[in-house]
Amino acid sequence: MQLIESHRISRRQLWWRRGLLLALALLGVGAWFGYRPAVNYYKRSKQQRALAQAREFIAQRDAPNAQLALEVALTAGPGNLDIMRTAAAMLEQVNAPQAMRLRRTVARSRPDSVEDAAALVFCCLRFRDVNAAKDALSAFSPAFANHPTALRAALAFAVHTDDVPVIDFIYSQLKAHFPNDDDLVISQALLHLKHPQPETRTAARRTLESLAATKPLQALRIHRELAGFALATRDYTEARTRFARVIAHPEATLGDRLQLANLDVLVAKQPFEQVFTPLAATAGRNETDAAQFVQWLLVQRRATEADRWLATLPKATREHRALRSLEADIAAQLQDWDRFAALLGTGAWGPISKETLRLVGAAQAISDRDRPALRRETWDLALQSAGGHLGTLSVLQRIASTWRWETEIERTLWSLVRGFPDQTWAHQTLFDHYAAKKDAVAMRDVMNGLHQTDASVPRYSHDWALLTLLTNPSAGPTAAKEIMEKLYAAAPTNPNYATGHAFALAQSRKPAEALAVLQKLSTVERDYPPRQPYLAFISGVARDAAGVERAEKFAQGVTYLPEEKRLFERAREELERKPPRPAGPKQSDVSKN
Repeated sequence: MQLIESHRISRRQLWWRRGLLLALALLGVGAWFGYRPAVNYYKRSKQQRALAQAREFIAQRDAPNAQLALEVALTAGPGNLDIMRTAAAMLEQVNAPQAMRLRRTVARSRPDSVEDAAALVFCCLRFRDVNAAKDALSAFSPAFANHPTALRAALAFAVHTDDVPVIDFIYSQLKAHFPNDDDLVISQALLHLKHPQPETRTAARRTLESLAATKPLQALRIHRELAGFALATRDYTEARTRFARVIAHPEATLGDRLQLANLDVLVAKQPFEQVFTPLAATAGRNETDAAQFVQWLLVQRRATEADRWLATLPKATREHRALRSLEADIAAQLQDWDRFAALLGTGAWGPISKETLRLVGAAQAISDRDRPALRRETWDLALQSAGGHLGTLSVLQRIASTWRWETEIERTLWSLVRGFPDQTWAHQTLFDHYAAKKDAVAMRDVMNGLHQTDASVPRYSHDWALLTLLTNPSAGPTAAKEIMEKLYAAAPTNPNYATGHAFALAQSRKPAEALAVLQKLSTVERDYPPRQPYLAFISGVARDAAGVERAEKFAQGVTYLPEEKRLFERAREELERKPPRPAGPKQSDVSKN
């Protein structure tokens, strides 16, 4: 029998094995503790690479790729406020409305940061979302009340809404913080040029003239502003004098010369060629000036001159992204559709596939034969061909706007709204379009998209709820009424929320509670014309004839939606409706007696 002999392990081999096991254990521990730092390092590196790429794309004015790079950075570092701030700033540079969402997230995460709160206001105003900016201001902490950064944000909002008394007050507040700031002195003096009192206007002009004479660095701005003021008041002689001083300044721009050229062409009626020639000789010095000059020519309906002048520029200049885009504008104004299509095919207005462009061309050909239904169907195929690509949908929107195809514009905007909720400019454009048509149902549907996307924005919730109450009234409980109640509970001094909640209560046949809410409004808030249809209805339900008459009085000369006009009629119907009879005794009780 063959026996298996035991194998004796030497001392040296034993220690070698123990060392190997110890090394493996140390490696395991190191891997365990080093995994998270390694992952964090990788994510930080990925973020930084993506941000660097975004900067490069922004420098190249390639907005779509810049947005993609920023999305990568945000995905790699979710919740990183510094990354969000940086991404928001970059998105603002490429005019991407997604910046508002990021600014809002940061502001909510840092309620103690006045800089983040103010940045949200500036961002909303940048994208012309006035109501969102108002919501952002109303969310300011009381501690921000007299902070210079908060005051500047409030000033920007007041300027945007042309609230002159508030603008003047904030200038005075800021001057208390910065008594030596010439810009504030100039800004308030410019505001006082429109003051109703002659003495104030005279003092303001004296201040501006003195600063222009003693502050060379401020002279250019002052003469520009005074020239603009002269244009607004149609004092063309004064405007010409001011613009002459502006263009004599060594830092004058082509834009300043174009302002004077407008006066020469439109007011002095000088021959266009006489004005065009000296401008054309200097406008091609850089791509920015060249683009501005071509835009001016297109506004003057001078596409032929723009086309000829553009052809004289070096090829490298003509290939600049802005000028290639303007070349397509020139072709459109000249109605050279073959050239227009060729330029679009090279990406002059943005990315668009050959298939999509072919369908666009087919839609135009059908339009020439005056077949709107078939044109709409072909356009829908083009929208499908876009494949939900933001850049392509934006190009299609621009094409439809160029051809003034109202239905196609509307359908393209809906594609943008549904596919890209962050593109709030599309929502606003659609909303304004339906408001002009007085289509309250469509307005409600637009606001529903915004409300569903971000229900935390009070303006979205309020507007959707109000339009829902207006277009789909109900005596029972609804989501819109619940929203109005919550908004009012959160901000009972907001007159819009108070009116909306009272309107909801009146629809629920609770007139006493509705009137109790309205009693908190000031006289100025009650007399606000857009509010009158709702106040009339509430007064009608409450059988307050004087309230209905007062609402009708302050509604004179105001344009309302059809549904709002109907509220006045319903108010009168409520007044004329017979009150319900008091309940009598039950038949069983009568029998017993």
